[in-house]
Amino acid sequence: MNKVLLLNGSHKTGKSYTMQIAEQFVSGLIEFDAETIVESVHLKDQNINACTGCFACWTTTPGECVFQDDMTELFQKYVDADIVIWATPLYHYGISSSMKKFMERTQPALLPFIDHEGGGTYGHPFRNPEKMANKKHVLISTCGFPSVKNNYEGVEEQFNNLFGRDKWEKIICVEGELLGIHQLDNLTAPYLDLVRMAGKEYGENLSISLHVREGLSKPFVETPTYLQTTNLSWGVDDTRMKDSDGGLIAWNYMKEVQAAFNPKIRPKMNAVLQIDFTDIKERYQFVIKDETCTLLRNDFTRETTAININLTMLERILEGKIDAAQSLIEKKYSVVGDMRLFNAFLDGLFGPVMLNPEKKRKLVPISFKNTPYWFFLTMCPWIFCFLFAEYNPLLGVVIPLMISGVLFSIKRGTDIVYFERGTLLVFAIMGSMVVTFGAEYQGNTYAIIGYIALALIWAISTLNAVPLSADYTHFYNGRNALKNVLFLRTNRLLCYVWSIVFLVQAGITMWLNTTVLINFAAILPIVLSIPTFVFSLWFLKWYPKDSSKPK
Repeated sequence: MNKVLLLNGSHKTGKSYTMQIAEQFVSGLIEFDAETIVESVHLKDQNINACTGCFACWTTTPGECVFQDDMTELFQKYVDADIVIWATPLYHYGISSSMKKFMERTQPALLPFIDHEGGGTYGHPFRNPEKMANKKHVLISTCGFPSVKNNYEGVEEQFNNLFGRDKWEKIICVEGELLGIHQLDNLTAPYLDLVRMAGKEYGENLSISLHVREGLSKPFVETPTYLQTTNLSWGVDDTRMKDSDGGLIAWNYMKEVQAAFNPKIRPKMNAVLQIDFTDIKERYQFVIKDETCTLLRNDFTRETTAININLTMLERILEGKIDAAQSLIEKKYSVVGDMRLFNAFLDGLFGPVMLNPEKKRKLVPISFKNTPYWFFLTMCPWIFCFLFAEYNPLLGVVIPLMISGVLFSIKRGTDIVYFERGTLLVFAIMGSMVVTFGAEYQGNTYAIIGYIALALIWAISTLNAVPLSADYTHFYNGRNALKNVLFLRTNRLLCYVWSIVFLVQAGITMWLNTTVLINFAAILPIVLSIPTFVFSLWFLKWYPKDSSKPK
């Protein structure tokens, strides 16, 4: 069990970027050893006088400072800690002033004598070497620079002097300001996960592995892109720059959006996303080609998709403050053109956006088992039933039961969706009916039951958070489709249509059962599914486009 003292040297009132990293590191320590005791101290809130260099702690009151302030208690916690985490942003090429005061006030831990430490260096020995010599120190720091070079040398040398060269660990996060940009969570979240892994490694080995160190030393974005974004973020005109905004209100903001472009969302995509600001009457285009994004403010090309929106609305969407899809349904903005590019936008092409926050939905991986192709396999038991139930009710029900059971076992676990459960349940019930009452019912009876059961399954699914068809069609609509209220509404309406069609097919089967076409009563209604299927393909494209158009 380790005692960990986390010293927060940031002067920010809320959770600083440095503390975001420090807390992830601590969570890794606790993940390795749940009994780890962690105490956090926010130095800006402590009453710590600056060291005056009176040396009373060496002479008059050995080991004790003349100041009786908060440092009296904190010094003892410092001495007792097994691991001390020094969390400080880089302030003017050094540690923060509050942390500097704390660091200077640890002088009572040393003796006044000067020892030769070898290599031409000298230092003061510890007053309590049993506790102090084995104490572990970790520096966690963030800075706004894209590199540590010529920025952290002073801080690192100070830690070398205090704790010994190469006897302490460090995590230095360059481009730290990006931790506060919601649109870049796709870049910063993996870094924080790596910090947690570093904490776990340190808890186990009191060191961080080379490959984790290398990952933590990498910047979030390329330096030119970072410089462009961070220099704009100050909101102060750089009179040295030749490139002006041309009097455009949203130009600087759109450059920030461009910097958040994430080509991994849709690799190899070639498209043009046009943004028309309805309030400030400005137009911009993002030209996406070869996994790069170019921002245009004139000399426009033909757009793939156009978003008509006001500036404030776009800012709120990209900050994750409003549901992008719900706002689209409410006509707060509009989209014209290829909806696939807009779906990529919702998936985080320019940073994560908020979708359906009340419904916590996991991202469903794209695989054969959750595509329309698997849906057609799931429909096979039903088609087999309609084709053969008239001639052999036992065969027309038991075989579909076996097929659905095999498909159910292949998919298994959490991958199994509502329609597959419903199919297996219906054929299990019908199988019991055939075995018990088979001789008393005509085969078409089971076909009629099948059509009605399908109608009920599809109709009831509209009450679910995810309607039946959405479990399969999300394959074409991006990883966030199941959180997109427009996509869910489209599929909910489609389920209503299919439930009505299945009821009509049941009615046609009952009518044909009274005619000379009785032998085809279960088969002929299947033909009605063909135009309905064609309608579905059209509706899945038409309805989102129509709903996204301007009023």
